[in-house]
Amino acid sequence: MEEEPAPQNESIPALVSRLIDDGEEFVRAELKLYRARLFSRIDEARNAIILAVIALALVQAVIVAALVGLLIVLTRLIGPGGATGIVVVVGLALAGLLAFLAYRLLLKATDIKDKDRRR
Repeated sequence: MEEEPAPQNESIPALVSRLIDDGEEFVRAELKLYRARLFSRIDEARNAIILAVIALALVQAVIVAALVGLLIVLTRLIGPGGATGIVVVVGLALAGLLAFLAYRLLLKATDIKDKDRRR
């Protein structure tokens, strides 16, 4: 883009119009820069995200295998109905506890510190 020399006798409305146009161009350029930075960081984190998803899938498979193993062991001791009941109740209790802890952490993370507490 070539800059034209500004004529000395430009009117104020023309100068304001040019200022607004230049401001819009600046904002568009800044938005493009921030967008490029965001996509660059997402691209850098892509492999880490993929590995984390795979790790979570493997952990889930291991937990299922452990629950099945616990069910088999308990079946020999207290029968199939009791073993299933114990595994289900303990699993749901653990899931509920983890969900409650996650909820509390989310409340703490999203709390606005400077809000008015006079309520």
